[in-house]
Amino acid sequence: MKYILSAVVLMLALAVSVSAQDKKMAGDITVTGEIIDIKCYTTGMMGGKGAEHEDCAIACIKGGLPVGVLDEKSGDVYTIVPAKGAKGANEALLKFVAKRVTVKGKLAEKGGARILAYSSVEEIK
Repeated sequence: MKYILSAVVLMLALAVSVSAQDKKMAGDITVTGEIIDIKCYTTGMMGGKGAEHEDCAIACIKGGLPVGVLDEKSGDVYTIVPAKGAKGANEALLKFVAKRVTVKGKLAEKGGARILAYSSVEEIK
């Protein structure tokens, strides 16, 4: 009976540990990089980033595809959503597509996905 109880306790501790690793909420973060459309960047369509891809990215984002920021240091991609409200970030971020920006907000991660609920975006000139 002791063995079974010990095994159950160990399994519960392991499950809690795995669950905690799978979902992480961070405080405020700042990401510097390029505003991209996630589909083209991920698939490499028409280069997927940079000034030569700007028109395509704008069309994709206007069409409703997800917008993100490509971290210039780590190469990580964050899907961007607004910090408040149900409306997406696409329309508000169109003017920053293919530009170098600083995005501030709160990070949520789960299952490899990174969501950045942004509170501000500023172009770096």
